[in-house]
Amino acid sequence: MAPARRFKSTADYATAELQQLILRGVLRPGEKVDQIEIAAQLDVSRHPVRQAIERLAERGFIHLNPHRSAVVAEISIADMDELYRARNLMEGWAAREAWPRFTPTLIDEIRRLHTVLSRTDPGDNLDDYMVANRDFHLAFYQPCANRHMMRSIVTLFDLSERYQRTALHYESRHKRSKREHERMVRALEDGDCDALISAIKAHNSGSQATVRVHIKAEVQRVDA
Repeated sequence: MAPARRFKSTADYATAELQQLILRGVLRPGEKVDQIEIAAQLDVSRHPVRQAIERLAERGFIHLNPHRSAVVAEISIADMDELYRARNLMEGWAAREAWPRFTPTLIDEIRRLHTVLSRTDPGDNLDDYMVANRDFHLAFYQPCANRHMMRSIVTLFDLSERYQRTALHYESRHKRSKREHERMVRALEDGDCDALISAIKAHNSGSQATVRVHIKAEVQRVDA
């Protein structure tokens, strides 16, 4: 597969593709990331793959062992809790900073993104749903106009996708998630910043609770 034109470099392409392999579970937690295999799969040389591994290690997707072998980062309740705690702090701050910049045009765009998300079923195409979900959520924070904060929020949001995908295997979680998204849009339309931040945090907590149940069940299954 040749690098898509939308990427500025082969390393950018390799980074994006490798991240997707991790998010989709093709490369599972704890699994070795083989540079030769990945390079062959992406039809690139080993150098951009090595760069991709280093970048994703910095972002938390990959763990580099002392002898420099790379494995996919494990998932755990402790990691998830740290991740969502950071997300709540940053997303709450960004939403409040963005609040005065929500123009009617931006609000209409969020409504449009919400419609797209509402019409996308994770049971039919989880990848499409995750793209729509990402676009919807980040639209609430981008008006904050702080590129450093947005870079951190994007990284944390992408890291949490591994946990989000687990939660969305539960149909009940998807139904609750739809209601939580509606609360976020309603708060924006009502002009209530505090309600928006509360809705964002409640949404994150809902995902956490579902994934916590799943991880505990997996641990019990393995230990049985």
